[in-house]
Parts: sequence; structure tokens; C-alpha cells
Amino acid sequence: MRQFSKLLTLLIFLFTSGTLLAQNPANPLLYSYQAVQFGSQDGADDPISLIMPGTAFKSGLGSVADNPASLALHRKSFVDFGLNFRSVNENSNFLGQSRSLDNSANGVSNAGFLYAFPTVQGSMVMGATYTQHTVYDRAVGFRGRNNNSSITDKFKADGSAYQEIAFNTYATDFGDDVGDWDESIFRIGFDRFGDFLGIRQQGEIFESGINGEYSLFFATEFRENLMFGASLGILSGRFHYDRVFQEIDEFNDYDSTIIDTSDDGIGDTDIDSITLDDRLRSRFSGFRARAGLLYKINDRITIGGSYTLPSTIEVKETFDAGITTVFDNRAEFSDATDSEFIYKVTLPQRFSLGAGYSDPDGGLSLSASAEYTDYSGTRIRFSESDLFDSELIENDFIGDTYRGVLSYRVGAGYDISPDLTVRGGYSYLPGKLNENSVARTVLAGGVGFSVAKDIRLDLAVQYSFWEDVTAVYDYAQYDYSTLPDALPGLSFRSEEATRTASRLKTVASIRFVF
Repeated sequence: MRQFSKLLTLLIFLFTSGTLLAQNPANPLLYSYQAVQFGSQDGADDPISLIMPGTAFKSGLGSVADNPASLALHRKSFVDFGLNFRSVNENSNFLGQSRSLDNSANGVSNAGFLYAFPTVQGSMVMGATYTQHTVYDRAVGFRGRNNNSSITDKFKADGSAYQEIAFNTYATDFGDDVGDWDESIFRIGFDRFGDFLGIRQQGEIFESGINGEYSLFFATEFRENLMFGASLGILSGRFHYDRVFQEIDEFNDYDSTIIDTSDDGIGDTDIDSITLDDRLRSRFSGFRARAGLLYKINDRITIGGSYTLPSTIEVKETFDAGITTVFDNRAEFSDATDSEFIYKVTLPQRFSLGAGYSDPDGGLSLSASAEYTDYSGTRIRFSESDLFDSELIENDFIGDTYRGVLSYRVGAGYDISPDLTVRGGYSYLPGKLNENSVARTVLAGGVGFSVAKDIRLDLAVQYSFWEDVTAVYDYAQYDYSTLPDALPGLSFRSEEATRTASRLKTVASIRFVF
């Protein structure tokens, strides 16, 4: 009995064998993709910081993620708490057919307090906050006839996490009489190795999760008009991946009797359908520290910058998968596998620069920031020493595949009255891949108003949109020309979906000033 219990085995194998140039790196099951994703950071989710970047501007508590020094601009103590609702809609094109699918979630966006110490001059504040800054919600539905590959081609490669359960359910079988290599059940029983009549594929993939930071912060005006701030926090997040993938022999192309479902030594049927259910759950956490400076040029203009140190997170992953096959005689086989794995990821440093403008007479305020992060510096570390070579290969792949990016955020606000403020913002978030990189455009608007003395409600709506091409599944492609003298050669490719995505996020936060 063969035993392949870890998802890691498959993913490392994909990087260590065969030809990789046709693989799409935008695959949520790849460790490289997850590592970079866990290090991403969008705008903080409190409704002020979501629109007005706080690198050099008095924004919300979430600005601790932009520049903790900007919190020294606050002169009053307060507590705030916020919730968000988010939804994503995606139109995907797979094998020439389009489908639309939605995903939604809600949760705590921000919570914390800031205490402003009484001072004769200048300012000094400290506090604690939770700020959600990144969401991973995606949804893709697909359906079409594939005349090129089957997901069973993913199962058949040595090292696949699905290899044993696929073999046990007749989704794969021995490729020849010797039995030293596996083949897709849809490619067995023909006169020539590798012949394939096509198959209808359909399914759905949902991704969800969040990334946020629990922070303690301190900021002070240690010299006239010059503020310093620092924060120490715990980066904490989760990522879920759920896939249902089905292949159906809709035209009964596979109608031989090559499969012995009764175990009597005589073939009696052929494959009708295969269903894969797999789930990935990842939770991660680690320390994060940053420091920044802010300088008031005059009563209207401020400039600032911050530096976030590299940080290491520990990722705890669980994975389970099940395969069910149904045959023409209605016989059915099922098998499943599961695993747990822990690894670490070192996230790259971040640099942020910004400028702010506030007109105390006219009520207009402006804020802008630029942040640079080199995602090619992300590094994975496996705990088992026998995986050291695989670790090097993974990190080389990240260094070659990802790049440094400079993202931009701008926001504007206008005080209609002391009790009412309107805001609008724009962000440009470049893609992280060296090739075929996709940028996201983000628009935001909001309003803040007093509901009672020292109680203020802030609302924001953010709309982001982008297009990308992601892997629905990777598969092994054999070179049968080496048979029967040697095992078939192997390369890896991806079946892809072109996706047009739009995400809507609504955030509401209430603030109590004291």
C-alpha cells in the first residue's frame, strides 16, 4: 500500500520534477502563493483609514499600520469599534464557457482605544487596537468540456497527495502490465498510450479569510512639530480553500469493461463520473514591529514615513480530500486522506512615505501615501531537515517569480460642518508577479457624523475590481515516447480560468471620545 499523507509532498514535487514553465503560479494551493498572500497588506479597515491613508495624516486607529507616528496628531482620547460586510462577485471563463459566482462574509473590522496624556505642550499618546487590513475572499465557478486534460492527470504523478486515494477508487490505475507508473482512468484501455476522448468538467472553488493585526502603540511629539511613533503587534490571519470538482462522461465515451468492480478478476464496467472534494485550512500568526516619523511643515502640511521590520509567521495547515467514483453499472467507490503541517514564512520589510494637507479654515483635507514591498524577498522555512533542499527550491521559485511593488493611495475629505465630514479615495495596487501581473483598482467613499456629544459614527464603502488568470488545477503531462524502454517523461501544466472580479466592502465604526 502506497502512502502519501501530506499536501506538501505534491506541492514540493511540482517544483522539483518536470518542466514548470507552463504552470500558473497563481494557484492558491501552492505554498509560494500562500506565503506571498499572507504577507500582503491593503488599507486598514477602519472607515477613516480605509479612505485617508495615515502615513502623514490624522486618520483612524488603523493608521497604526501606515505610520504609528501619525497617532500623535490626536489630542483627545477615544474608543472605537467597527464591523464590516464584504462580498465578491466573479465572472470566470473556463474552456470557452462563462459562469458567475458570489462569496460574502462579515466580521470585526477594527476595535481599540487611544489615550492622550495631558501635556503642557506637544502630545503623547498610547493605546491598543485590532485592525483588519486584508481579505482573501474569492469565488470561481466553471463548466466545460475538456479535450486536453483531466483532473485525474493531477492524481497520477508520483508524490501527489491524491495518488493513493485516486488509485483506491479507480480514478487512476497502472499504466502498463509492469505496474510501475500510474495513469488516468480516462487514458487506459486504448490502443495507444495516452489517448483521451475528453470529459465534461464542472465545479466551484471558494477562498475566504482575513489578515489583521493586534497592536500596542506609542507616539509622541518629542520635538516641536516632529512626531515619533512605534508599534509592536501580532499579525494574525486565516485562509480557507474549498473546492468541489466533478468530471462526467456525459456522452458515454468510456463504455468498455476494463474495470473489475466486483473483484472477481473479470472486467465488468467503465467510469461514469469522478468527484473531488478538497479543503485547506491555514491559520498563521507572528510578531510585527514598525516605527515612523511625521513632521509638521506648517499648520497645513505634514510629511511622514514609516518602516515595518521583516517578520516571521508560523502557519498551521490542515488538509483533507475525498474522491468518489461512480461507474456505468452504478458501483461506487470512495476514499479520503487528511494531513497536518506546520511551517514558517519570513515576510519582507515595508517602506511607506506620505504627505498630508489640512485646511483649518476651509475644511478641506488631503492625504497621499506610497508603499514599497519586495515580495521576492518572502522566504519559506520547513521544520523538517530532510525538506531543506525543497525549501531552497521553493524560495528560489519565489525569488524568480515575484517582484517588488510600489502601491499608491490618495484620499480627500471635506468638513461640511463640525458634525459632518465626507470623504473619497483611490488606490492603485500593482500585481506581485514578474509576468502576467494584474493590478487592482480601488475606489472608496464615506461619511462621518456626530450622533451625540462625543459620539461619532463613520461609514465607508470600498469597491475594487481587477482581472486575472488563475489555475483551476495543475496536472501532469506524460511524454509517452520513452515507453516501453523507460518510464514516461513528465512535465506539469495548468488548466486556467480567466476571471473578472469585483469586491464591495462596507465598514461602519462608532467612536466614543472622552
